[in-house]
Amino acid sequence: MRVFSPIVLIIIAFVSLSACESETIPPQQSRLGIDYFPLEVGRYSIYKVEDIAYTLVAEPDTQQYLLKEVVADSFPGQGGETIYRLERFTSTTDSGFWELDSVWTARKSTQRIVVVENNVPRIKIVFPASFGQRWDANALNSREETAYELRNTSQTLLDEVDSPLDSLMLENMLTVVQAQSQDTIINRIEASETYAENLGLFYKKSLRLHYCASEPECIGLGILESGRIYRQTLIAYGHENN
Repeated sequence: MRVFSPIVLIIIAFVSLSACESETIPPQQSRLGIDYFPLEVGRYSIYKVEDIAYTLVAEPDTQQYLLKEVVADSFPGQGGETIYRLERFTSTTDSGFWELDSVWTARKSTQRIVVVENNVPRIKIVFPASFGQRWDANALNSREETAYELRNTSQTLLDEVDSPLDSLMLENMLTVVQAQSQDTIINRIEASETYAENLGLFYKKSLRLHYCASEPECIGLGILESGRIYRQTLIAYGHENN
């Protein structure tokens, strides 16, 4: 039997340790949930939008249009994160003419997704993504605390979605509940964003409705006085050629 000297044993241990360090496995994005918010320069998503405003003195004002979001560029940010510029265009027809609406930015790490909307940073998702997880979406701005919660996507919510990409919604979905009112007699407030793995935002819904409460006779009858319903649904996606 070969006997190694103490010095040789130390060298072998050092080499083995170095080999183990070189084979460190990075965190798997699929396990963290990072793939639910893909960011790649040239990637685009097209949504159909329905925006309905209700008032007591007029008929509902319904606007329908297309929204295109393009990951137009990227640049290094603080802390080693990459910041992506999101250019958002709108179109009222299918003619292909897009008008620039706004420019947002987004950054992604293994801890969270941050999107700056109209100069206001919001934490959209935190990682690792797990149902029931809650966080303050406004932790990076000066606005009051707003709790977001990650939930499993309900079948009721999926049934609302009308998209040619419905077949992609059968699994690997998650929903971030941004607001939900317990009072459904006088006010109904719901806001959520539903994400699909490798597709990103699939469906966004916002309801802020106010029902008649000025007279006892109308309370609980569902008489709508004012409010807004906003729905944004993914209908196409792809990658633009540079």
